Amino acid sequence: MDPMKNPCIATIFMSNIDQRMVVAQRKIVEKYNVSKIPHYSVLTDGQPGPTMEKLVGMLEEKGHDGIMFLDVDCVPLSDVALDYFFEQANQGKIIGDAQRSNHIENNQHVFCAPHNLTFRVDVYNKLGKPTFAPTQRGDVGEELTFVAEENNINVEIVMPTRFDAPPIRMAWEPNDLPPYWDLADGMPKYGIGTTFGNEEFGEMFWHMYQSFHPGQTERFLKKCEELLNG
Repeated sequence: MDPMKNPCIATIFMSNIDQRMVVAQRKIVEKYNVSKIPHYSVLTDGQPGPTMEKLVGMLEEKGHDGIMFLDVDCVPLSDVALDYFFEQANQGKIIGDAQRSNHIENNQHVFCAPHNLTFRVDVYNKLGKPTFAPTQRGDVGEELTFVAEENNINVEIVMPTRFDAPPIRMAWEPNDLPPYWDLADGMPKYGIGTTFGNEEFGEMFWHMYQSFHPGQTERFLKKCEELLNG
């Protein structure tokens, strides 16, 4: 497998996102982007799954052979984070932060979350260009992990190490939900402001989650300020 020559980072955001978040994220990515990997911030009004699929095609046409999808409220935490993900993807892996679709009965399937997901374009094409849209067995982006697992493609799922606050619960959700989100049995919990990493390289990414709720923009901007001044 030839090494990737032109990887990129793609951040998709909608018009209801505060532009200060877009600017702040770009500053953090720039700070830790040791290899100067191109970073695109893409405004869309489309649904996440179809937008991701369309963007893969557009980026491939531009000559990019590796892609990291990085949500606007997700940032790297160290100089090693971005390069580590691309190095693993370069080996043919699908790599991303851990997530579980707790609202779907799929045997507690844990997958590479679309908020931070990296892969080679040729591997994605070889797998038949799996949809990023929700399916009967998974949420946004989950089908890629399913298809990779079914085709014996190595999947590296980076686990949470800690989180800052409990999830913000919706009015329609039960009152007795625990103050966290579950992964599979025996795995760490996650919530608002989750840090992801591993033992070898430490903390690598931070994802806020639930960007649209009041106060979350300020939470994100504060985190970015801390990182810029750290």
